[in-house]
Order: sequence, then structure tokens, then C-alpha cells
Amino acid sequence: YGVFSYHERRKCGFMQSEKARLGADSQLPFGYCALTLQPAKDPVVTPSGHIYSREAIIEHLMAKTTELKRQREAWEAEEREAEREAAA
Repeated sequence: YGVFSYHERRKCGFMQSEKARLGADSQLPFGYCALTLQPAKDPVVTPSGHIYSREAIIEHLMAKTTELKRQREAWEAEEREAEREAAA
């Protein structure tokens, strides 16, 4: 901290917080689904306050579950292969 001059610290923003103003387009209007970006149909709200359409969130969770299962199977196959190579 003592290496920089006042001017250098101000120029590079060292040890300063930046404030950014968020525009209206950076936030969803109330009642809009966070996945579809459309007005929520049959809305579901998370404990943190995010709003989703029931159909969209179920579809998303099913897709993620399938993806995670596929990734786990691939990882387990790699682990079995590594064990075989280590045993050989």
C-alpha cells in the first residue's frame, strides 16, 4: 500500500470500492420467471425470492438431474479405468 503514490492509487482504483448503477433492464420486472424471462405462469417462489414458472423450473430440474447422472456415470467409469490401470 505504501509503494503507490496518492495519484497512482486514484488512477488504478486501488483500495477503492466501485459503485455501479444498475439500469432497469438489469432486473426482471416483478412476477417474471427467472428462466423464461416471461411473466410467470403458475408461479413458484424460492426462499431467496426468485420467481419461476412451475413448468419451467420442473423442466430445468429434470434436465439438470439427467445431466448430473450422465456426468456421474462418466466419472465412475473413469475411476474404474484408473483402478484397473493402477492394478495392472
